[in-house]
Parts: sequence; structure tokens; C-alpha cells
Amino acid sequence: MSFQIDLALLSVTVALAIRFAVLAATMPLLDTQTVPPLWRFALAVCLGVSLAPSVEAQTATVVVTWTWPNLVAEVLRSLVVGAMLGFTVNLVFETVKFAGSIAGMQVGFSIVNAYDPMTNSQISVLSRIYHLLAVLLFFVSGSHLILIQAMYQSCLVVPPFVNPDAPAGAWYLASRFGDVFSLGLRIAAPVVLILLLVSSAMGVVVKTVPQLNILAVGFPVKIAVGLMVFGVSLVYFRDITLSLMSGLTDKLGEVLLALS
Repeated sequence: MSFQIDLALLSVTVALAIRFAVLAATMPLLDTQTVPPLWRFALAVCLGVSLAPSVEAQTATVVVTWTWPNLVAEVLRSLVVGAMLGFTVNLVFETVKFAGSIAGMQVGFSIVNAYDPMTNSQISVLSRIYHLLAVLLFFVSGSHLILIQAMYQSCLVVPPFVNPDAPAGAWYLASRFGDVFSLGLRIAAPVVLILLLVSSAMGVVVKTVPQLNILAVGFPVKIAVGLMVFGVSLVYFRDITLSLMSGLTDKLGEVLLALS
């Protein structure tokens, strides 16, 4: 009994599996200490095998040369494409983490950090809440399907054994880093502005009643007001985060355009 292997299909499958594996290593929720690496690898292989026939049918110009230098080069190409897409998605989650750190510092939680088992690090309590809500909205809004579609498109725009324009992709990502700070400040704006007014009011009270121990009164007031505003502004946070999720299609398309 003899078996015939379609080398073109196999090369596309390997390329897709590597790209999905890199994406799983940088994707929210999957880039955690709680998800075993074997599960991530199995997910990457399953997605690669399921999408490879469709990709191979639409990339007839792929030239398969099975030599070790070419295979190593293809692994590096897939690493670049997968990492670029993963970092693009992670910009959204770094934005909400940055917003949570700003809000937590204004409330007075800057020295109260919580252990985050998802990233194996210490982060602000409010950052942790924002991040968990963002992960929930990511899957509820179907953005993970957009990411899979972008990975499929990546093999059409940058087929296997075709060099991606890595400098252009890196330049695009660098140009988007400013959005992390601007959108993070926008998300944290309600908490920051209200607490600024509270601090100004307490300053006026101190000048009016100098006998008042403002340190004993001010901290509980700022924490209480800050948490109230934080809870009320979650609707505002949801709207901004969903708008960021809906814009992932354009951002991922721009990354692929830069890589092509």
C-alpha cells in the first residue's frame, strides 16, 4: 500500500499551524499560564488543518521547495505574520490595562496590586477588572472569529514561501502605540475628572476649616467616590471597548496590507 502526499497542501498546513501557534501565544486568554501549551498547539494544528485546503486552492502560485533552509525561513515568516496579528489584537487589551492603572492610581489603589494568573504578574485591581471585562467582550462580540478570518486572509495576502514586508508591518504597529495612551486616557477620563473635582473641593474645605484632618477624611471619600464613578462608567467602558473590537477588522487588514 502506498500513500501520496500533497506537498503543497502540507506546506500550507504547516505554515497555518505555525501562524496560529504564534497567535495563540500572544492572543488574550490563550497567552496565559492556565492554558497548557499542548492545548494551544492542538488548537493551532486543528485550525491549520481545517483551513489549509481552502487556502491551498486559492494560492496556486505557491512554490514548494522542501529543503531545510527554506523550511526554517518559512517558520520565521510564519512567526512574523502571526506575531504581527497577535500584537495588533493585544493593543486593545493593553489599552484597557493602561486605563485601569490610571484609574487605580487616582482612586488610591496604586499600592494595592493583585496577582494576575493570566499574565503571571502584578497588576492594578482596576486593571484586572477592565482586562477580564475586555476578554469577555472580545469573545461575546465574535472578535475571535475576526481574528481567525484575518489569519486565513494572511495566507492569501502573504502565501507560504513568500517573504512578508516585516519592516513595514513593524512600522505600522509602532505608529499605533500612541492609541494605547490616548484611548486609555479616554476610558479612564470619568474617574480622573470626577476625582480631580473631589480633590479640588477637599482643598477648598481645608482652607475653610483648617482644623479638619483632611488625610483621615480625604482617603475614604476619594475611594468611595472613585469606586462609584468606576461602576457607573462601566457602560461607557463597554461602548468604547466594543468600538475597539469592531475596528479590529480594519486594523488587521491594515497590518496585512503593510506586510504584503
